[in-house]
Amino acid sequence: MQLPATSGISKAFKNFTMGSWTELLLPHYVGNYALSLLFVTLKLSPLTCIYLFDNCTLEMREIEILMFLGCVIVLKNRKTHSIKDFIDVGCMFAKIASIIMFFRQNVLMAVGYGLLCLAHIAFLPKPMYSGPELITYFRANGLREELSKDKRVTWLVEFYAAWSPACVNFAPVFSELSAKYSLDNLKFGKLDVSRFTEEAKEYGVDNSSWSKQLPSLILFENGKEKMRRPHVDHAGRIYKFPFIMENVIKDFGLNETYTQCKKNPIVKKSKSSTEESEGVKKTN
Repeated sequence: MQLPATSGISKAFKNFTMGSWTELLLPHYVGNYALSLLFVTLKLSPLTCIYLFDNCTLEMREIEILMFLGCVIVLKNRKTHSIKDFIDVGCMFAKIASIIMFFRQNVLMAVGYGLLCLAHIAFLPKPMYSGPELITYFRANGLREELSKDKRVTWLVEFYAAWSPACVNFAPVFSELSAKYSLDNLKFGKLDVSRFTEEAKEYGVDNSSWSKQLPSLILFENGKEKMRRPHVDHAGRIYKFPFIMENVIKDFGLNETYTQCKKNPIVKKSKSSTEESEGVKKTN
């Protein structure tokens, strides 16, 4: 049975932790809320509307714009799996609608509002992930050499591009996963396909500006690819994959892989045993 379109965002709300909710009160998000609601607040507040507008009620055209805004937000977010993405998209379209409504009142008001939006971007940028991460950043032949050097190590590698919004949104998730699951024989890596185009071709990742494969996650076991997301079939069709933590853990079986790797750690030879073996060789 096919799940309703809203199931993605419903699940995202359900899995959102208390710590994640507090992040939505950071200055960047508070500024977004304020800018999104600014026109309606000024228009309906008796303290401001008498100075800025001819009347203190929303006109029919403004109500239509707000209704259209609601429809756009619902349609754009019907498959969203992240609360932050939901809010970012909603606020973006709300600010576009606000510029239109301000412009209908006064061009200078629209320009002033636009400058406020630019100031918000410049001085209150979206917060970046600042937690721990255990990620190896590969260059040129680095991944190929690492895979062939020790095939006992399982690698989960993200192929990304710095200009891709999807990759930017997934970056903190991948960092958290690396901090949680990294072992000596279970490692996490990243390769920038916009810089290392030959490696992108080698591993079958499209790095073009219209690519539907960014980001791509590939799991390597015994030096060979075991699986990847998004999945690409033999006909070249790409199957969309929601890059949220729960999906990555489930599809790549990270809990099972972590348990298996922890039960079978890489045994490192001690210095004394190495010296003894060398001594035996010399004696022989």
